[in-house]
Amino acid sequence: MEDNKGPAIKAACITLWTLGTVFVCLRLFTRKHIMKNVQVDDYLIILATAFGWANAAMAIVAVAHGSGRHTDTLTLGQQGNAKLFTILSFPFGILSFTIPKLAVVTLLTRLLNPSRVRQAFLWSLAWLCLISVIICIIILFTQCTPAAFMWGGAPEGKCISPWVLINFSIFTGALSAFTDLCLAIYPAVILWGLQINIRKKTALSVALGIGSISCGVAIYKSTRLDSLASLDFVYDTADLVIWTAAEATSTVIACCIPILQPLVEILFGRKILSGSSSSYKNYDYHNDRYGRSGDMELSKIGRSGIQHTVTSHTIGTRSGDPDLDSKESILPKDNKGADGQNPKMHSRHITRTDVITVTYGDRATIDSEQKDLGVTTAV
Repeated sequence: MEDNKGPAIKAACITLWTLGTVFVCLRLFTRKHIMKNVQVDDYLIILATAFGWANAAMAIVAVAHGSGRHTDTLTLGQQGNAKLFTILSFPFGILSFTIPKLAVVTLLTRLLNPSRVRQAFLWSLAWLCLISVIICIIILFTQCTPAAFMWGGAPEGKCISPWVLINFSIFTGALSAFTDLCLAIYPAVILWGLQINIRKKTALSVALGIGSISCGVAIYKSTRLDSLASLDFVYDTADLVIWTAAEATSTVIACCIPILQPLVEILFGRKILSGSSSSYKNYDYHNDRYGRSGDMELSKIGRSGIQHTVTSHTIGTRSGDPDLDSKESILPKDNKGADGQNPKMHSRHITRTDVITVTYGDRATIDSEQKDLGVTTAV
């Protein structure tokens, strides 16, 4: 039997949050330098990452005092400190996987413009998760009177049954998993109803729906919650500490991946999403692919949930070079034939073709969309 899980706790917390921080940095680079616009959800992700590192710091300090080892191998002082810092790590951990849910809802409501009912549903789930974890934190620190009695900091005291905290934590974990699943499924359902390239549709659905991974992690972590009632607390809660960090980092990474689309396309080419082999070397993301809010234009969905499509038709053409304004001025003026053309250039003539496109759509819809987001997307 493994007698010391302390090194595993340290390795997991440092590795997971280092990886998560890399994705957060890439997200911020994309937002600031490519999209030219940092949004509220970016600040929420930064806050979640800060809580995550606080969780890791508390867990590492707990390991230094003996967390991850069996209680009977520690002194009373080590037992108290290990339990104290383990308990202190939990609030930061659960906040670090709850706050990103607010960031995801912020992103989805801005990109997909859902109806008021759908917005209310998404925001209700996110805020209910936050309220639930706050209640968990309150129960955690008030289950014993005085609170220091929990970790041996007070000689006398009394505590309620630890299963009060465990049962409510299981409810909170289930709610968190359900929220992650809803936030993963919703954009996929919307995207599959849009008239866009199947490859791009699939890629965007996967990018926005990757949060379903954190749903699975949340479910598994909930099976470790009974360790909160263990008499060998500092040893048995080691798995819970690790999986709390895993749930938080998977949620943060899942929030960052959709934002990295333009960076990925710059690095690997436009064909990643659109199937084209053209490069984005000279592509202006801020002014072309993205609206004034700095986000990728997936589609515009009306408040009523009905997609409004703007249609384009080519109504005429004329000959010429599409990149040049000059016509006859670029041909030699001497030695013209009877038809006014240079015989030597006759077989090498330059053709100009101008395509005139008229875009039209429902005026009321366009006005409404411009009012909401300041941009109208043509599909």
